[in-house]
Amino acid sequence: MKKLDILIIKSFLGPLLLTFSISEFVLLLQFIWKILERMIGKGLDTLVILQLFWYILVTLVPMALPLAILLASIMTLGNFGERYELVAMKSAGISLWRILKPLIVVVAFLSVFAFFFSNNFMPIAEKKMRTLMYEINTKKPTVNIRPNEFYADIEQYIIRVGAKDKEGKNLTDVVIYDHSKSVGNISITVAKKGQMYSEDDGNTLVFNLIDGYTYDESVDDQSIDTRPLVRLNFKEQLIRFDVSDFAFKETDEDRYNNHYKMLNISQLNRNIGELRKENSDFNKSIVSGIKNQITSPIIRDSNIIRMDSLYEFSFYKDFKALSKEDNQKIINQASQKTQYLQNDMKMLDSKRNGDSELIIRHRNELHRKFTLSAACLILFFIGAPLGAIIRKGGLGMPVVVSVLSFILYYVVGMIGEKASVEGAVSSFLGMWSSTLVFLPIGIFLTIKATSDSALLNPESWIKAMNKIKNFLTGHKIKNK
Repeated sequence: MKKLDILIIKSFLGPLLLTFSISEFVLLLQFIWKILERMIGKGLDTLVILQLFWYILVTLVPMALPLAILLASIMTLGNFGERYELVAMKSAGISLWRILKPLIVVVAFLSVFAFFFSNNFMPIAEKKMRTLMYEINTKKPTVNIRPNEFYADIEQYIIRVGAKDKEGKNLTDVVIYDHSKSVGNISITVAKKGQMYSEDDGNTLVFNLIDGYTYDESVDDQSIDTRPLVRLNFKEQLIRFDVSDFAFKETDEDRYNNHYKMLNISQLNRNIGELRKENSDFNKSIVSGIKNQITSPIIRDSNIIRMDSLYEFSFYKDFKALSKEDNQKIINQASQKTQYLQNDMKMLDSKRNGDSELIIRHRNELHRKFTLSAACLILFFIGAPLGAIIRKGGLGMPVVVSVLSFILYYVVGMIGEKASVEGAVSSFLGMWSSTLVFLPIGIFLTIKATSDSALLNPESWIKAMNKIKNFLTGHKIKNK
């Protein structure tokens, strides 16, 4: 390796490490801001917080690394141009392609690393982060019970409060749904106000309800029409919930094993195959159900009519001879059959028109493993030519240009991914939309940079505008 290559690589690695660190820090702050409310008041250990931050940082690499490469490439070539080093190298007969050659090798290595990182490390970090977030969310339910939201983390109970004070203790408009008997909302407790607090070292959640009543529906008689309903008024009532399971502990990570974001390429391909088989089996069951609906008799247990399908029935003769009760039975069953058939046909049509959303998301995640590597290369070939053209180093102009370029790249990718999930475009077209849009831009900028184009020089733009103005003015004079 020549001294020039070493110099160029050193000039690139410094800004790369700096911008990557800054990008990670900024993205981490943004993420923390979103989850800050869930973490406050949970009494989390410092080690747990540091673990969470580490997992978040790992999951943010797919965004931080391409942005850092874009920033570093603009800064490196911009510094060369600002210090006239780029002019000196070109004067010595060194082309821009030769200057970029060692950087291309470094970025190619980073792209390969990004692929292996995305495939092997990202799923593990994503799984651990989600597991930790779940434990944080379920810790201290007094904090998680928010006004005008249904809280269902306590097994067999759903709680809703209208409002609570800043301390989270005094409540108003409390509603508690009891599903402990596994037969629906047969017991509902409503109170105008109350207090919520923990006891027994946080293992018991207590509701001290004031001025309310309990609706209790007996299930001894299974007939809805005759089932008794009891209303019990109370001035004060204590309800205790065992929340010992809510103590902070690392949850079994198996709950996220099949989530598409926690899978590598081989696992994604396996899941896609299994999901397609499930869809195929589902389609077969729907078709079988449609056939049964069409061929089955309308009245199965009637001795009045014996038939195998609707088409064997003479409506003008036989239908008129039946009683009103039998007529209504036939009408109701025929209407039911029609509704069932319509629903089955809609489900079958939706399945035949394309893969399910879950399959699409799996396929999108599969493409994402490769788009990260592509983003590193493409953003480099946008940043490096821009740096050579702008010829401004530091964190001023490069930061503005980089951020705007990255936002556009990211927005185009988001639009493409959303379109693919909705079935408007294929997964390939949706996930590679940013690449397809910005690749020609990168090629164009590289060509302009190698030809020493004054693409972003204000003076050249002013000259071009003056030429257009003079042309239009002269054209108007000739017409007169």
